[in-house]
Amino acid sequence: MGKLFVIFLSFFHAISVHAGESDVLLKNLKARIHELPGKKGALIKSFTNHNQSYIYDQALAIIAFSKGKKKEDARRLLMGLKSLQNKDGSLYFSYYLDGISSYPAEGDRRIAGAISWVALASIHFQKEFDSTEFKAFNERILSYLKREIVSFEVEGDNARALRFSPSDLKESPFPETDVVALEHNLDAYAAFLHFGILNKTSEFKSEEEHLRRFVLKLWDSEHQHFWSGASIKSGRVSKSELYLDNQTWSLLALDETILKKISPVEALSLNCEVFRVNQEGISGFMDSRPSNRPSQHSFVWSEGSLGQILAMKKISRLQQKTLVCDKMAAEDFLKSIKKMTQKDGGVAYATASKNPDFTTASSVAGTAWLYFAEQEINPFEMN
Repeated sequence: MGKLFVIFLSFFHAISVHAGESDVLLKNLKARIHELPGKKGALIKSFTNHNQSYIYDQALAIIAFSKGKKKEDARRLLMGLKSLQNKDGSLYFSYYLDGISSYPAEGDRRIAGAISWVALASIHFQKEFDSTEFKAFNERILSYLKREIVSFEVEGDNARALRFSPSDLKESPFPETDVVALEHNLDAYAAFLHFGILNKTSEFKSEEEHLRRFVLKLWDSEHQHFWSGASIKSGRVSKSELYLDNQTWSLLALDETILKKISPVEALSLNCEVFRVNQEGISGFMDSRPSNRPSQHSFVWSEGSLGQILAMKKISRLQQKTLVCDKMAAEDFLKSIKKMTQKDGGVAYATASKNPDFTTASSVAGTAWLYFAEQEINPFEMN
């Protein structure tokens, strides 16, 4: 009885510590909010070193505020997105804090995955606050995504999936209109699924089913992991690179029944073998690497590492056993990633790297995902 009492106290203490730390994270996110001119809502500053608001970060903050019962903060951000929504229901990839975007002048950058996250965020708000204020806004987003789903053949089988973007970008090394990415289809699948469950509608049931089938087509039963996507024109699955999020977000987005069709423990083992990094006294995971050679860049990516932590926790619950990577469990990695907290209370996006896409600046993504990991919030689910 004494041992059980000690375990209970330790568990209670851990919850109390997490609660206090999480309050700090929400305060950090709130401090980043900037009001748009004309009382049209607000945008959140994605990084401390520039004045961009990426709609993916906006969505993460909305989910964090919604789960933290900070209705007005979540609502201000949704109002901002609503005021910026294009007539066809889409949104541009990012905006300056005054609501002006560098797009479409610099290219028609409407990325399907980021837009899908806004849909997910709207669903979280509706559920947490029992509010339909942004339901019509979300229906326009989902209708836009529905129109972006294309039919093609993938390795000889008919498929329907969401394309990367409606236009190719001149500065990009690949044709966006020819790519269907696993990650984006997971985001949209979760949005269609939970909108239907929450609103008791089958309006997007067909899209949900098509995207789920496509996601499972990218599971490689021989190698026991997911590939990143496919080409619409050729139908070939892309097998040149491996991505951390392909495994973790798949495991977070798919339910237990679907997960029984694959090997989630093996997918997480791949991440442990391929993306595990120790840098600057921090243990975590990097983002990607070529499938046939080592990565040129090695760094700890906070956002992706925290997704791995949540996936390890979820699969540990389903398997009823603790999963470890190099003798470290999810909580061990969580303690390590917390070392990336900056002076402002936010979390660095990454440790030092030569990769220009991964800054050491305090970030919305790292901060929000740390909040999710501490509170064991799966942003792909509505529980």
